[in-house]
Amino acid sequence: MRRLGVVEAQVAAHRAEFIAEAERSDAARKEGYGSTTAWLVAVSGEQSAACRSQVAVASSLEGMPETRKAFAAGELSQSRVRVLAQAQALAPAEFARDEGELVAQVAAAPPKGVPQVLASWKRQTDPIGAEAEAERLFGQRALHLSVDWSGMLRLSGLLDPESGGAVLAAVRSLSEPAALDPDDPRTTAQRQADALTEISRRYLDGEPATGRSRPHVTVTVPWDTLQQGHGVVDTEVGPIPAEAARRLACDATISQVILREGVPVTSGEARRVIPPALRRALEARDLGCTWPGCDAPARWCDAHHILHWADGGKTELSNLRLLCRAHHRHAHNHQPYPRRQ
Repeated sequence: MRRLGVVEAQVAAHRAEFIAEAERSDAARKEGYGSTTAWLVAVSGEQSAACRSQVAVASSLEGMPETRKAFAAGELSQSRVRVLAQAQALAPAEFARDEGELVAQVAAAPPKGVPQVLASWKRQTDPIGAEAEAERLFGQRALHLSVDWSGMLRLSGLLDPESGGAVLAAVRSLSEPAALDPDDPRTTAQRQADALTEISRRYLDGEPATGRSRPHVTVTVPWDTLQQGHGVVDTEVGPIPAEAARRLACDATISQVILREGVPVTSGEARRVIPPALRRALEARDLGCTWPGCDAPARWCDAHHILHWADGGKTELSNLRLLCRAHHRHAHNHQPYPRRQ
């Protein structure tokens, strides 16, 4: 099958060369067609959208020598070349600079990993635009709840990567262990529905919402990015602003991995989780969210470092404040914490 895939890619590469030559020579119009796409539809019988995409990719390959070479060798499938062509159209100069490395990464990535490779490259190429995109995604969050005629509750919506990561971690903490039980008759969808229901019931009962161990979300953050708070970083679900990573790190377990030429050479773990005794003292002092005018109770609040520990701040009572999730985000993203009068 692998050999067949190589041959298919090589055939597609030759086809792209032929289409590019037809576009360069204006052969379609010379034969009475309105465009190369119209000619390709007539001779191939394929849909116009597919033909339009093939013409666009073939034209893009003219300025993508490394991609064209790998395509001709059968190292890249047509679908991967199409994704690379889209990246080239977004930032031609940066793509030309990084093309060799990108081609190697895309060729080696599993199918589901290809979009992530290009998305990561795009964020590195345009960090300001990546931050704006992360904010745009946060602004699109929505959850719709409605009860149908039978009494079933219908849920639909979208969550930004940070919020989605938290929900996934919580649901998985109660649904994935059951998947290991061969006698469990529930489908994956049913296990996840039961997990969400259990989390809601535990919350209403004032119990820990998830399993014995605290569910976690993995965030990969370069140390300088964590200190500066600029740019975008990766999570298991998708990209989040670096300042959001700083906010999450206010109360987190930090696993440190030091790389040398891309190879892990040492690792360790630094606990930045607020100890239970300190958390109790914080709740007894603040009672709830300390943002002026907010009356959110303590159980809804995060422990916020006024001076972030990455900037030298200490994890002690005088440097901590309770903030609800909305005001914690506001403190990190918009303005510093205002002291109560």
